[in-house]
Amino acid sequence: MCLSYFQVHSALQQGCGQLAVLLVASQSPVSQLEVLRAMEYGGVYVASAELENPGECLKEAASYTAGPSLVLLAEAAAIKGDERWTAFRYDPRREDAGGCAFVTDSSRVREEIQGFLSRESLLTLIAKKSLPSANAGEAEGGALSEGLAAASKTVTVLYSSDTGHAEECAKAVARQCRNGGYAGSAVRCGTMDSFDVGALASEPLVVFCVATAGKGEFCGNGRNFFQKLSDRSDLALSDLKYCIFGLGDSHYWGKGTEESKFNFAKPARDLDNLLEKMGAQRMMPTGFGDDQDVDQYHTGFAEWKGQLFSRLGVDKADAAGGSDDGPVKTDEQIKVETKQLRGSMKESLDDITTGQIPFQDTKLIKSHGSYQQDDRDLREERQKMGVENAFSFMIRVRLPGGFCTAEQWIAMDDICQNFANGTLKITTRQTWQVHGVLKRDVKNTMRAMNKACMDTVAACGDVCRNVLCTSRPDVCSKELHKEILHYTYDIHDHCLPRSGAYHEIFLMQGDEMAEKTQIMGSTPVEEEPLYGLTYLPRKFKAGFNVAVGGGLGFTHNNQKTHPRLADVIGFCKPGQAKYVCECILTVARDFGDRTGRKHARVKYTVEDYGPAWFKEQVEERLGYPLEAAKPYTLEHRGDMHGWVKANDGTWSCGLLIPIGRVKESSRVCIRKIAELLKGEGGFRMTCNQSLVLENISEAKKPMVQKLLDEYKVMHSKETTVSGLRRNMVACVALPTCPLAFAEAERYLPTLVERLEAVADKCGIQQDDIVIRMTGCPNSCGRPSMAEIGFIGKAPGTYNMYMGADFVGKRLNTLYAESVSEDEIIKILTPIFGQYAKEKEKSERFGDFVVRKGIIKEMKNGRDWWTTPEV
Repeated sequence: MCLSYFQVHSALQQGCGQLAVLLVASQSPVSQLEVLRAMEYGGVYVASAELENPGECLKEAASYTAGPSLVLLAEAAAIKGDERWTAFRYDPRREDAGGCAFVTDSSRVREEIQGFLSRESLLTLIAKKSLPSANAGEAEGGALSEGLAAASKTVTVLYSSDTGHAEECAKAVARQCRNGGYAGSAVRCGTMDSFDVGALASEPLVVFCVATAGKGEFCGNGRNFFQKLSDRSDLALSDLKYCIFGLGDSHYWGKGTEESKFNFAKPARDLDNLLEKMGAQRMMPTGFGDDQDVDQYHTGFAEWKGQLFSRLGVDKADAAGGSDDGPVKTDEQIKVETKQLRGSMKESLDDITTGQIPFQDTKLIKSHGSYQQDDRDLREERQKMGVENAFSFMIRVRLPGGFCTAEQWIAMDDICQNFANGTLKITTRQTWQVHGVLKRDVKNTMRAMNKACMDTVAACGDVCRNVLCTSRPDVCSKELHKEILHYTYDIHDHCLPRSGAYHEIFLMQGDEMAEKTQIMGSTPVEEEPLYGLTYLPRKFKAGFNVAVGGGLGFTHNNQKTHPRLADVIGFCKPGQAKYVCECILTVARDFGDRTGRKHARVKYTVEDYGPAWFKEQVEERLGYPLEAAKPYTLEHRGDMHGWVKANDGTWSCGLLIPIGRVKESSRVCIRKIAELLKGEGGFRMTCNQSLVLENISEAKKPMVQKLLDEYKVMHSKETTVSGLRRNMVACVALPTCPLAFAEAERYLPTLVERLEAVADKCGIQQDDIVIRMTGCPNSCGRPSMAEIGFIGKAPGTYNMYMGADFVGKRLNTLYAESVSEDEIIKILTPIFGQYAKEKEKSERFGDFVVRKGIIKEMKNGRDWWTTPEV
């Protein structure tokens, strides 16, 4: 019987115990990746050997009865001289006996295969891991009794978290206590800042889960609690029992350095010391989760919580039973176990008893274009009232090339009014997103988009995101612009996930449709030929002159993370683009780091293995080499503002939408323009969060101009006020983004207004200067490529960067750390004055500050942490 790889993987996923598959490779090159991927499923015997000398693999495969067996045998001629070939055997029985499941008959294991093993097989190892709770001796038995008596079956769990990991740990503790016999009302869980410090003295037991931010600092939702507690020297806590779990990264400041030791999980240790000084009783030793462990904080948390649950007498409870979130799992586990992006979303979105969805579904819904958020401005007030946070959902549309029709703009305008917060947000990924959608309206919002021939599939998540292309009608002919958009759709459609989960969860309704719904296990398993079970480690982007490895996100003071500009590795013909993207995607899938999401991006795969190796992998999968990259020159990366006439006589007009927020009068104006242009006009979002109106006839141009003038929509050099305002970009940040340390969208216009006054006095108000701001270092607004960039550190304070070039070919460099608004004005005022007096003809601001030695040039992303300040 001849089986396809899809049929093999379908059988492996279903756990067919009697399946034995023998694959014979007779032609070179021989790829072992699909065989290696079989280890994802767990409980599968996998081997790869030479046909003429199979060794023990066939005998072992025949005797393996715990699950399927998959053996690849290659003819000697097919692998002769192939340095990529490695004979190996993977037998889970050896691991059960305390040995290593993976063995090789060769002394040589290529780097990429070893990398694959350490990442892909981690899923199996994590799934199998069963860390035992600590054995309770006599001393611990006494502590157990004492702890239970003191707790009196009441426990308060408080957390300080930014990325959500400490929150996950805290909720896991609360969940276990509830399922272990504690009354629901006797288990409280919330942020540290939402808790009244004065009430600590009356608490029998408090469990703290504390993450680390900045240079050993408390996260934003725990900082005030610690400060208030530090100020309460009058507080007597002798009756309080407490325990702490701290999260950190032992290599943030350099492996083995004194600074690293000092700052590792520092907030947790500071809190421990303070509570001890105030007389509180430590119930058990403080536990630590280290991002350097193979599965990050999970290793330390498993050990610590095992001891805690034993002391509280809840270690026998089923953590998933009757809970809202289920046990804490890694992103990779969640993707494997959710039936191709289904999870429990269909049911949880229909649950009207709460405004949120379970934790695992919050991870999963991203792949369907949505994020669960809550209004952080209201958190403290609502938590004090004892009600859940003000949860809502952000929903992002899939819009390749940023293009939509007038009818689709009208539909989105209706959607934001009927289901969201009354505004549209144009993103840096050339699409819309709406905010403030309540859970009960999520499905209706998706269905309204679907009626307008739009969806949100793969707009977020570990997949190929929205594919971008040029938005400027003044750089090429209308025909070429249309052709570029065609290939943009071609690439995007080719790289879409194939799962039918989106339609089942969000679009299908009624009994008749329910009967047609495919549920994995009862009907044939869907094929994800590009993504497999685990999709990508993180999102993916690419282009025509093929550039790989670019990405700007990093983590404050984490020297393992940094921004990176892409490497151009070659050129492909337009018709080849989708296949090149497929090959880049599968290299990212197979070699991307799945052990830690901070290191999971394509840029780190390129950085770790090198651009030449990455190109080699892509070309091997393509079956032909890429052409040499074509020469190109970047002159301007800003948007076009004002009118331009196309070669067919139609007009386009570029509008400035400050920070991409379509609201109030601008929203009314653009809605009227869309009504005017029905059946002919087009709208194109830009990567700088602005908008271009397209295909406007000569007859309707004056009508559009009249509306722009009437509603004072900025659309020309005269109406866009200043060069700073024309080039400002900011992420959403507060109040809805859970990762933001500081404001961005709501604040940058205020800062720019003050800087405009300075620029006006210096005579440079109309000079285009790229200024960008984000609330955190995930860099959604691309601040690392701004001539002046700001990245939030804490409320009201930012790291300030300067020195990127105007066209986007150079990163900027840290100039000042943790600066406030007044400090920013004080720093930039003399620099603006010097720029006005000493700049060369046509010299850009970023080039000027580098030339004058005001800032050190950033040459490589890997130097992000080591380039000295001037």
